[in-house]
Amino acid sequence: MQVGCLFQKPMNEIEVSGKHLTLRIVAFALAVVIGMTAFGVAFYQVSNRKPGYYEITATRDETAPRYSNGVTFYCYFSGESSVIKEKLRTSEALYSEALGRIYRLLDAQETYDGYVNLATLNQHPGETLTLPEELFHALTDALERTEGQGYSILDGAIRSLWQELLYLEEPEAYDPLRNEEQQARFQAVYDALAAPDALRLQVVDAAAHTVRLEVSDTLTAVLEKYEVEGPLLDLGSLREAYILQYVRDKLVEAGFVSGYLRTQRGLSLMLPETTEGELLLPSYADGAALDAAYVSLSNGAACCALRAFSVGDPGYYEIDGVLRHPNLGDTGDLARQLLTVWIVSPAGDVVDAAVKAAALFETPDDQLRQRLRDFGADGVWAAMIEADSPKTILADPLHPEAFHPLTDEGFSVVVP
Repeated sequence: MQVGCLFQKPMNEIEVSGKHLTLRIVAFALAVVIGMTAFGVAFYQVSNRKPGYYEITATRDETAPRYSNGVTFYCYFSGESSVIKEKLRTSEALYSEALGRIYRLLDAQETYDGYVNLATLNQHPGETLTLPEELFHALTDALERTEGQGYSILDGAIRSLWQELLYLEEPEAYDPLRNEEQQARFQAVYDALAAPDALRLQVVDAAAHTVRLEVSDTLTAVLEKYEVEGPLLDLGSLREAYILQYVRDKLVEAGFVSGYLRTQRGLSLMLPETTEGELLLPSYADGAALDAAYVSLSNGAACCALRAFSVGDPGYYEIDGVLRHPNLGDTGDLARQLLTVWIVSPAGDVVDAAVKAAALFETPDDQLRQRLRDFGADGVWAAMIEADSPKTILADPLHPEAFHPLTDEGFSVVVP
């Protein structure tokens, strides 16, 4: 059936009428002129750059095709057109090089020619390896920052189990809440990791950046029994924070000081001379993801907005009133009702913001509000939304004015 027409002649029988031929020629000529004008305007805009923000796109790299996925970089340029064009070329090359290097180093699963990276360390337990300075710093820094926070980069095996489950077509059928076999599997791995000296990163020589990943025989046996194949050492949600921190530092060293970096997972980092920007913060209410509030960031500030709901991306589901999401790091018994977390570091410590946000997702429900207050006293702006009150923003007592609720959508800020 042909929609929108009564009949259709075969192609060799289509007739062209001679009526209004002059008018058709004029219309065609006008279309050509319009097209050429549009092309000329576009060419002029590309060849004559004006001061403003420009999105910098990383170059393609077939050896690491996903290295720039989910990362956005905007940079502000001023000066003459020729100066801006040169800055665009320079910033693109620098951004691509920095992002590509740190992406490879912090990849916990894939190895790359010419790199000793996190995957190399995971694949050679018990061996002493010399790490690149950037990787050594990230791992030792993460271990120090997460101590006592309830979130550990040594919980890679548990995160591997969740990653295996979250992206199934029907994850509910295999969730530990309903599947006894999976429940036993999760619990066995969790118990094995909790044993003293089950897994540790031993620094052999800090000056030489040499380390050794030590795995107990008991943990090895449990992982083999339950066929856990993911990385043992994994930065998890902190990985993107270290990536942005490294890229930011390289950009600033080269003189690119105005702009911002963002990731799809919820991290934002401003360059140090960016005067001000408003960042919308997401939530989930009435069956849909929507903006709940905004914060004003300036002068290198950082924000980590972790969520337990999808904004069109996979890896999220709900089962028996419990939210499952990529930010889970344990057996799922903690922070069952936490919907979203926002941590802002005015000083620009994006790693600290990410550590605190991840730690809140690892906090039992009855301790969440106290921990929120503690984080606010520690110098960050902290807020969260619980699933049973999806339009109430709970802010730390020292910084409630930092979070501006979208009242037209029914959101409000409350100090717990």
